[in-house]
This record gives sequence, C-alpha cells and structure tokens, in this order.
Amino acid sequence: MAPRDFEDAIAQYIFDETPIHLIHIPEMKLVDRGVVLRHFLTVARDMTEEDIQVQCADLHLSREDVIANVVRKRVRYAILSHRWLAEGEVTYQDMMGSTQPHGPGFAKLESFCATASRYGMSFAWSDTCCIDKTSSSELDESLRSMFKWYRNSSICIAYLAQTVRVSDLEKDLWFTRGWTLQELLAPRRLKFFGAGWLPLTMQDNDKADYHVMKMMERVTSISSRELSDFIPGSHDVAKRMTWAANRKTTRGEDMAYSLMGIFHVVLPIAYGEGSERAFFRLVEAIIQTSDDLRIFNWAGRPAITNHPSRALPSSPRCYVGRPYCPLIRREFSLTNSGLRIKLIVLPAELTSRSDNHVISSRQASFHSEIEGIHITDVDVTGNFLSYGDHVQDATADVDSIVSEYALGVWNYLETPSGDANFPHNCLAFVLMRTVEPVPVMNISYHWSKNPWRKHPTANFVEFTFPTDDFQEHSSLKPLVESVSL
Repeated sequence: MAPRDFEDAIAQYIFDETPIHLIHIPEMKLVDRGVVLRHFLTVARDMTEEDIQVQCADLHLSREDVIANVVRKRVRYAILSHRWLAEGEVTYQDMMGSTQPHGPGFAKLESFCATASRYGMSFAWSDTCCIDKTSSSELDESLRSMFKWYRNSSICIAYLAQTVRVSDLEKDLWFTRGWTLQELLAPRRLKFFGAGWLPLTMQDNDKADYHVMKMMERVTSISSRELSDFIPGSHDVAKRMTWAANRKTTRGEDMAYSLMGIFHVVLPIAYGEGSERAFFRLVEAIIQTSDDLRIFNWAGRPAITNHPSRALPSSPRCYVGRPYCPLIRREFSLTNSGLRIKLIVLPAELTSRSDNHVISSRQASFHSEIEGIHITDVDVTGNFLSYGDHVQDATADVDSIVSEYALGVWNYLETPSGDANFPHNCLAFVLMRTVEPVPVMNISYHWSKNPWRKHPTANFVEFTFPTDDFQEHSSLKPLVESVSL
C-alpha cells in the first residue's frame, strides 16, 4: 500500500500539471483526469514507505522532493507535435461519438498512438482531439497550459510529414508554424518521425543527437544549449521574439498566445481581439515581470490599441535586425498614461526630409548638439511631419502642431553616484512633441505643450556618442527625464 501523501501528490500532479483529457491507447478512447488518476494510483501501489525513506537518505533530499521526483517519473504520457491537415483531423466530438472515426486524421492519430505505445506509454495527447473546443473554459485552460503539458510529457513525438532524412529538416514547414516553437523548446525528450512514421535517427532522444541539433540550430537560429535545456521566462525578450518572427499562425491572436509559455506569462484568451491587441497584452504581461530594457530594442509599426501608449511593438517581426545591446536593468512600467521610462532626452533638429513614393516612407535626418558640442547626425526612416504641421492627437480634442523632436536614449548607463553615462553605441527612440492652443479668458489663447510621444521608425535608431568631447566636462544627469510614452 502506497503512503497516503504519495497518493495525494499523484492526484495533485495529475489535476494541476497534466492535460484535461488523454487518449487511453489500448482502447483508443478519450478519458478524463479521474480515469488517469485511478490508473496511476493502481500502478503506484508498489511504492512503500521504506522506498521513500531509502531515497531520502541516498539522495539527501526532503520527503516532499523525493515524492515529487517519483511522481513525475511515474505519471507518464506521450504528446504529439505536428502540422494539421487541411481537412480530416479528428475532433473531440469525433472521439466521443458512438462510432470509431476514420480518414487520414485518424490514421495519423493511430500511428502516433502506436508509436507512443512502443515507448511504453499507456496515454497520449494530441491537440486535434483532446481539447473540447466548444468549451471556452477548456480551450482557455488548454492554451494557457500548453507549454507546461509539453514540458511534463515523457516524450514528445514530432511527426514531420515532409521529411525523410535529417538533411530535409530545414525545408519542413513544421519549422514555420507559430505553435511548434514551444513544442520544440518545452519537451525535454523529443523524437522526430518523418514520412511513413520512420524515425529520423536511432537516438532515444533527438535532443541528444549532434547532427539533429546542429541542423535545428541552423534552421531556427536558436543555440543548441537553449534547444536542449530551455528555461522559460521574461529575460532576453528581444532575442526570443526573433525566434517567432518568421513563423505563422492561422489565427492572428495565436502569435501572442503561442508565446505565453516561452515567456512564462499568462493571458486570458480572447479570440476576436485582433493580433495587435493580443501582442500588446503579451508585451504588457512581460513588462510586469521584467526589468530588462532590451524589450524596447525594436523598430517598425507600434501596436495600435485603445491604450494611449504607442511604445510597444505590434509583432515579433519588429525585433528582427536589432542591434546588439548588453543586459541593462532599470525600472519601467506601463501605466494608464503610457510607458513610464527614464531616457536621456537629446534635443534634435529635423534637418532634412525626403519622400519615397515607391516604398511609401520618408527618409529624415536629425541633428543633435548640446552646449554647442555636436552629438550626432542620424538618418531615420519614417513618416515625419515638418515643424508647424497639424496632427490629430488621439488624446486631445483639437488639432495640435508639431513643435519639436528629440532623441530619447534608453540604453544609457547609471553610475553608482546617480549620474548617467552614454554607452559606446547609443540606442534611441525618436520623440515628437506637439503644442495645442488653450483658450485664455475667452479672448485669447496660449500654446500648451503635450507630453513627448514615441514616433514610429522603420529602422533602429543608433549612433556613437562623442564621449571625449562632452562627458569629461559635463554631467548628463540634467538630461535624464522620466517620460510617459
């Protein structure tokens, strides 16, 4: 008879850490967590109090840790990673029907389950039929738990229908889909099967195969270390975003939802909100758990939502081509007035502007100097307005007028004394400020300055600061502003 706390740990693990439904392979039948629990309680009856005490002594672990390790090893299931067929995949309703499904989708499912059985599994999971997609609560839990379910699987079986040999991996469309990124990173044990369900290697775990790992490293631009031992979390955000930049999802919102587990954040699922709003919420959730400034190392179109800030990107593609930036930690936050962040604000003059009607963009040059010392001349691509041009400010009731530009350096360095230093390579936002007329005594008006706003740029804004000319003689601290973008 197994100890009671061991049985309780099995129950908690199954209900908290494993899928809602699994396929019981011997019957090819969907079962819920209650059935899975009864199965593994029966299997675990051979675990005795003496076994636990021996492992505590041998491994120098607490009782809780020993039980947790044993439970993870004993509660076993296989999980499928694949590309969906254009039609014919088996659904939850098909599996729950009175007649056995048939067709190409069921043939794939049978092959997957037969393969899982050869690895000693009694249970298996597939995203096609193990989620009741008519239940919003079940769909929500499944999408938010997906990374965890792949991470906790005993083996992830990846079926690459277009691949025959390892050298074919770079051409397989499996590597272009949004959801398969986490299905690649999360499992600790991954086994590739190609056309005809033939294994691509003789390895028990393809994450231990040198040639497979080198090929995946080349295809994905993800290092072998991260592929084999990925740690989810909200660090090195800009680099991790580029992993998803060229992937595609059927639903636009899934580009954000498929990244939740990678960044270890949780979002309510709201299909219909649109891809930009979903991605905005993803970045917002990451900001709440991270102080890594590299999340702002992006260029391109900002996310357009009902939030006043235009300082967050619209998609992972905004991070492609980012310049190098070492880790810089500093406090910032997203508030109801915008992104609250400290920048070194350098006054900049729009010195030239040229239209390019072929690519619907404008090339502009900005000149910046402080106390008569030349700082930089930087060329930027974007839709810039001239001084005095009217612009409809979304936060104002009247048209405002462009009054000034600036370069907001976000990767500046703070000294122990509280001063600020420029790095060798400065990374900046282009900031724009407008003014608007405010009535005075109903007979006149004065011009009121609006807050700085980040202006979209198609390219990354970077320049080298002439440190010898300026920093040795002047403090940069007066140029540091806390702004809401």
